[in-house]
Amino acid sequence: MLKKIIAILVMGTSLFAAHQVSVNVNDKDVGGEIRLDMGRMGNAMSNAYIGARFLNGDSNNSKTIVDEKPLMEVSAMVMESVRGVPGLKLGLGAKAEYTKIDGEIYTAIPLGIESELQLPINIAFPIYLNGAFYYAPSVLAFKSADSYTETRVGLDVEPIQNARIGVGYRTIDTDLKSRNVTYNDAWYFTLRLDF
Repeated sequence: MLKKIIAILVMGTSLFAAHQVSVNVNDKDVGGEIRLDMGRMGNAMSNAYIGARFLNGDSNNSKTIVDEKPLMEVSAMVMESVRGVPGLKLGLGAKAEYTKIDGEIYTAIPLGIESELQLPINIAFPIYLNGAFYYAPSVLAFKSADSYTETRVGLDVEPIQNARIGVGYRTIDTDLKSRNVTYNDAWYFTLRLDF
């Protein structure tokens, strides 16, 4: 099933003029994400992106969950280069999250910030430092959810144009009304293709 979803994401990029597709894995988790550049789809907002993500986490990467289902997400973000700071991009966005944790339905709408900095190092290929922070307090959490917090940090290299490989770390807390839950807390390898 997971292989089919990843294949659909990769094939769908050619249909929708995707801005980027990425896959991240470790020995227990696999995730896929697609972001569509709205400017390439005839929209006047050239700095707006919509996306979807799928994370099939493993309960072994979370000490607080017995049975977890895949985390599914849709997102919207505006991202631009920061004037006066070469190589730095900042983005603001919102996401909608859905999963089941030990049989309880979890939904949340976190708001957040993302950043990417091309390191000013004079070498043969670019190196990027990136990060993200998203948070949904209880007012933006629904069903059995109490809050959502996600933190990501990563380091990517671009050995060939429009193709990156890297390493990252993420922690996702999907707290329920009944207890605190860490959905995922893991290092991962990533492959990203830009179109």
